[in-house]
Amino acid sequence: MKTLIFNGSPRANGDTTFLISELVSKLKGEVRIVNTYKSKIEPCSDCRYCWEKAGCCIDDEMQSVYKDIIKCDNIVIASPVYFSELTGSLLNVLSRLQCFYANRRFLGIQQIIKEKTGALILCGGGDGEPDKAEETGITLLKMIRARHIKTIFSLKTDTLSAKNDVKAINDIAGLADILNRYL
Repeated sequence: MKTLIFNGSPRANGDTTFLISELVSKLKGEVRIVNTYKSKIEPCSDCRYCWEKAGCCIDDEMQSVYKDIIKCDNIVIASPVYFSELTGSLLNVLSRLQCFYANRRFLGIQQIIKEKTGALILCGGGDGEPDKAEETGITLLKMIRARHIKTIFSLKTDTLSAKNDVKAINDIAGLADILNRYL
């Protein structure tokens, strides 16, 4: 089993990263984490290369991520919720998924043959709502043939860190059990 995790948190020791670590410690098989704040991945520039040719012409770290997306069994998108949305760096990286959509729509090429299992991890505090972030995440998963099965929330991080959020930690364990079933 192979799991690909997109980490949209800028904080190495933050709540999102903690929940990712909890998940990874319980997953079987190979795990790759793409840290969007540290990766060398440019956002989509709408050059429309993918309208006429398979793949994406931007030659950066995303080329290896594309291969992992095609091969993996599970995809998890994890992000703090900033202004009720996924983080900017995560959206920049995931904008590059456009080539899968454009290849399918304009060229009739379905690069992602195998359906994947998808999940979201969303962390935040304050009085913002996670609904838009969850909707965006589900849409992104759908574009890469990942069936959304669960969203894990830790939404009181201004007063209760994810390390102390028993429900979120238990939900992570449950998610790992589900993802491990597809071995």
